[in-house]
Amino acid sequence: MASMMTIVRDNTTQGDLAGRDIHKTYNAVREPTAMARLVEQYLAETLADQSLSAWTEKLEHFLSNETSSDIRGLEEKLKCSGREEMVKVALLRKQSAWKAIMRQQGSKSAQTIYTFLMAEIVVNFEQSVLPLVQGNASREMVDTAMLDKVISPALQMLESNPLMLNKMDIQGLVYFLAGNCYIRWDAC
Repeated sequence: MASMMTIVRDNTTQGDLAGRDIHKTYNAVREPTAMARLVEQYLAETLADQSLSAWTEKLEHFLSNETSSDIRGLEEKLKCSGREEMVKVALLRKQSAWKAIMRQQGSKSAQTIYTFLMAEIVVNFEQSVLPLVQGNASREMVDTAMLDKVISPALQMLESNPLMLNKMDIQGLVYFLAGNCYIRWDAC
């Protein structure tokens, strides 16, 4: 490879001057997000081993099923939407989600993380999936929207994920919420 030499004389510059590429790196300090603060609080509580005796009010809202007139259980909702083959797995994941929430009964920040997750799931479902359900969209379209618009965004919201939740755990929360009258897969 031949080298090329360029001579530059009598130039004035007020910025960068280079014979080739200029690479700059900027490190800006960001304000921590709400989730980052909750994660930090959760880790601090875990280290301090604090105990709480009551659920946070917002989490308690998701633990009750007094939110809708559709009081069918998870099993019936799955069957009515043609998802009979999912009943066994869904019930196991719903139970797993309930147990995970119960394990965090002593951590206010973990309860808040679960509250944020369930609120994200419910609102994303209502805005992105429920219109498809009401419009009698195909199962494939509804299931794709559940993954792309509900489950994946909830998982991404966790940032550093101190609770070590994965997509199946988030799906368990979906089933938990379906059992508590927040989510359904049929137009009823």
